[in-house]
Amino acid sequence: MNMPFLKLLGYLIAFLTLELPVFIPALITAHATNFAPADPPPPEGIVVLHDVVIGKGGNHDLHAEIAYPKNAVTPLPAIVFIHGGGWISGSYKPSPILHLAQTGYFAASIEYRLSNVAKWPAQIQDCKLGVRWVRANAAQYHVDPNHIGAWGSSAGGHLVACLGTMADVKEYEGEGGFPSVSSAVQAVVDYYGPTDFTSPDIHTSQATGDIQRLFGVPLEQNLNIWKSGSPLAYVKAGDPPMLLVHGDSDSLVPLAQSTAFDEALTKAGVPHQFLIVKNAGHSFTPNPGTTIDPSSTDIQKAVDAFFAKYLKTP
Repeated sequence: MNMPFLKLLGYLIAFLTLELPVFIPALITAHATNFAPADPPPPEGIVVLHDVVIGKGGNHDLHAEIAYPKNAVTPLPAIVFIHGGGWISGSYKPSPILHLAQTGYFAASIEYRLSNVAKWPAQIQDCKLGVRWVRANAAQYHVDPNHIGAWGSSAGGHLVACLGTMADVKEYEGEGGFPSVSSAVQAVVDYYGPTDFTSPDIHTSQATGDIQRLFGVPLEQNLNIWKSGSPLAYVKAGDPPMLLVHGDSDSLVPLAQSTAFDEALTKAGVPHQFLIVKNAGHSFTPNPGTTIDPSSTDIQKAVDAFFAKYLKTP
């Protein structure tokens, strides 16, 4: 065997034994950093489904995050959660659906078109679609179609108040899917949602810009459309029970909005509760140097008790 061949063989052996152990781990590490971390497993006994398509908002699919207890013996009452964000931001991803599933509900946090995508009434049309989707798929998910509630905060509080008062407004049903299915809900929890866009107090609040983006026109140019989005204007006997929760120091959505809604519900004979949170701003943020009363834990207990009363009763 000649010397040049032996020298070449030596170089090859050196490459295989010295270079590859350095190169291959580096390559594996580089690829490993491109993988996103896995979602944490759901709590034991709970099913979680991500990005379930529930229908159409215009030409786009709308989605929901879903959670429910496994192996329910009886059909589950359902709760649709609607996020806040001034109708211009926010996401259906962060939500209390795990808590709701762990307390015995089928829970769906739904997506709706934001005001930079579509103007009112697109938002209520999409929320009604979410309720119809739950009811239309009741058999598949072992849901009781006669016990569906809605819960939302801020802009979401406004939209669940609309669900509670606008069940019979046909032009707000939209064309997203399931046209023959009812969008009525049987219980509503409204966290600090605006209820009357024609009231002077809301025009001096920090929410004015968000509201104008929702309707796409100033109040003075089209009073009727601002009124059309106000759940206060639709309150009537027979509306579902409601729980209103609002901070007494809310500068974004004034407490007067829920106070007026409470008065209208009382006049119409609608069963409801009105919980005023002391020392609390928007999102129940405590005033400096104070604590809110009732506490966040006690507010959640009030919500749980309200839904249990109206959705879990046979």
